[in-house]
Amino acid sequence: MRSKKLFALLNIGLGLAVIPPAMAADNTSQPALPGVKFTKVQDLDPNKAGPNRPIRQKWAVCIGISKFKETRLVSNDPVEDSAAKAFSEYLTSPKGGRFDSKHVRTLTNSKATKQAILNSLGPQWLGSLARPDDLVVVFVSTNSFPTTDGSAYLGAYDCALDNIYGTCISMQDLMKTIKDNVKAERILLVVQASYSGATDLAGGGKAKPAKAGSGNSLVTGSGFIVMTSCEPDQMSWSNIFSTNLIAALKEKEGLVALGEAFEKTRTKTEQETAGKQFTAKQTPMLKTDWKGKDLIIGAKAVEEASDIPVNISDFLAAESYYFRANDLVTQGKVDEAIAQYQKAIETDPAYADALADLGAIYSLQKQPDKAAELYQRAIKEKPNDALFRTNYARVLAQLGRITESKSELERAYQLNPKDKVVLTALATYHLKDKDTAGAVKVINEAIALYPNSADLFDKLSFAQVQSGNIADAVQSAQKAVSLDPKSLSAKLNLGSTLMLSGDLNQATKAYLEATKLAPQDANAHFLLSKTLEKSGDLTGAKDELHLFLRCADPNDPRKKQVEEKLQHM
Repeated sequence: MRSKKLFALLNIGLGLAVIPPAMAADNTSQPALPGVKFTKVQDLDPNKAGPNRPIRQKWAVCIGISKFKETRLVSNDPVEDSAAKAFSEYLTSPKGGRFDSKHVRTLTNSKATKQAILNSLGPQWLGSLARPDDLVVVFVSTNSFPTTDGSAYLGAYDCALDNIYGTCISMQDLMKTIKDNVKAERILLVVQASYSGATDLAGGGKAKPAKAGSGNSLVTGSGFIVMTSCEPDQMSWSNIFSTNLIAALKEKEGLVALGEAFEKTRTKTEQETAGKQFTAKQTPMLKTDWKGKDLIIGAKAVEEASDIPVNISDFLAAESYYFRANDLVTQGKVDEAIAQYQKAIETDPAYADALADLGAIYSLQKQPDKAAELYQRAIKEKPNDALFRTNYARVLAQLGRITESKSELERAYQLNPKDKVVLTALATYHLKDKDTAGAVKVINEAIALYPNSADLFDKLSFAQVQSGNIADAVQSAQKAVSLDPKSLSAKLNLGSTLMLSGDLNQATKAYLEATKLAPQDANAHFLLSKTLEKSGDLTGAKDELHLFLRCADPNDPRKKQVEEKLQHM
């Protein structure tokens, strides 16, 4: 799910380079050297003053996701992956972006996991390959969700709607990952997603880039540009924005100024989305922190495209095994998946995601020692990964190393206090420690982030029962059922809290609904028998106990007690 990509730029030796004719200048004062032309254009030194200088090399990542692991994320118009492919084709076109194909990384659908995206924008690709005088372009097309913290979160292939803050990528985190890792001083981020205009350049200017003028098209300014398909409160319709943008960027054989291309894109996108076919108009946005001449994406790089270094190639090879393993897990072919994970790790021993996912499989197979060793290696490679630490905490708990488990979970909470899995696991530890106040606090933090989560209200109800607050526990249980009427856990918990409150009739009703939801659930029949017996309905209670015996696991310790009880009823 992640990619490491390192890159060594060509050494041009002695500081001399063959300059394209368009850049050549009159240098009669320079000493003559056979076969060498000198230039006065910033001489490609990134330390020279001024924002305007040629682009040394060009790098890009194109991401498009139309199909998600989350089955509820089914699009009526699944075109986001085709947008990424189209943008990649534009970038590599000789009359378009003029990027070398080996410098463009395209991730679509199952390959575009959260970690693969962050790796490609981080040290495994752009962070290692792009130099200060290079140009970096990142294109993202996916679903997006507005959230309670005022941001917008982009969906990765493996995102979960029940844990958006833990599995999706916020626009701000996307930009921070790029800024923290990418050394290039020219970065363009293009996002096609609903609510994408929520991006904030965090102190960057709002002005559009200056027009390129009549100077050399190889010379451009520097800075950070973010182009989004819509404003913060708008939907992004189909691929209208990206289609218009690509068409505008292809004008003048790809040598059109970005500001000019954007104006045409915005105008056309607004016109096409203002009709009756759409419920609201879509207005693209451009935010920049840019100095100097306007960017021309199609400007030719002045250095020949470098080859990908061996360590990056090794990571890509390992990644191919890793993706294959993920597909096999989805198909239920666990043994074959293990073999592919192992090949990924053999190819690149530092592949943290392969280490962690293989550890997850061993944990499920009740091999915690193997799982713990793999998680330790994964965390060593990526110490700030909250998910790694959360899963490692579970393995440590399996091994009985409770103090270490708590420590890992607390570290995960510090790394991502919005991850629902982390918050829920932390609340569980508080409950085990009889710290009901701590549990309620953490669960309420989670509910503030995920106000429509039935299981969080279910857990809050349990914590409130433990603290003796039965009235609030009933309300929380009722809220859980209202949020998810088909939740067996919520129905059973509601019945139990009503029993504790003394409302026998409503408790019986809740348990009866639970048995209808899950006719084969032994626990539901067992609990319903209790309320029926207390209500005086002994016949009904006996019937439920017989159903319990039919559905219960052979090793259920309650079976013997029920059999004895039936003999005396």
